[in-house]
Amino acid sequence: EGVDFATSSPTWHAFPYKDFQRCINKAIDTYQEELFRYGTPKGLSLLITEAKKLLESYQVFTKSEQIFITSGVQQALALLSMMPFPNNGSTILVEQPSYHLYMDMLKTYEIRAIGIQRTAQGIDLKQLEKIFNEEEIKFFYTMPRFHNPLGTSYSKKDKEAILQLAYKYNVYIIEDDYLADFEYNTKIDPLFAEDTKEQVIYLKSFSKIMFPGLRIG
Repeated sequence: EGVDFATSSPTWHAFPYKDFQRCINKAIDTYQEELFRYGTPKGLSLLITEAKKLLESYQVFTKSEQIFITSGVQQALALLSMMPFPNNGSTILVEQPSYHLYMDMLKTYEIRAIGIQRTAQGIDLKQLEKIFNEEEIKFFYTMPRFHNPLGTSYSKKDKEAILQLAYKYNVYIIEDDYLADFEYNTKIDPLFAEDTKEQVIYLKSFSKIMFPGLRIG
């Protein structure tokens, strides 16, 4: 059966409903106390331990204390957009086109954002450098892999160039890798895997592989 990528919402029939039901019942049984009181702001520690293992399968290696569970990627983006960053940047750079709900959020909160055109061929790296140089960019929000809505991915060369420019101009990169699970080429790693200066923040949503109602990011 084919997968419809037009809506980026998988049909609920694609999810193993019975398996999920069994897991939820088991979780309510096992974590009785934890479920009925507030946990840590970072999320359930056991979930962070499991997330760490899963992230490692995407070549994302990090310490447990650097992993935060959010209500989907949207909450992560809201927090990152509003909090101050060490580079004191005031403007967010986004690809055009980009994730429509994030664009709506930037408008609603009147957060200063500018765009850079992304096509099937990628982005203009000279233009990217010009923006990094001339504007006070806090972070560049990007979907290097399986971009929504284009469906394309950056080449290895482009990813390396983007990272080097981020270092040169002290810009952070927010990498939204929401479809990492659909990657069939094991040699393709996220930008985070190449980051040596802790300037890439890696976001991963689980709405496409676990039911979206869970809202886990």
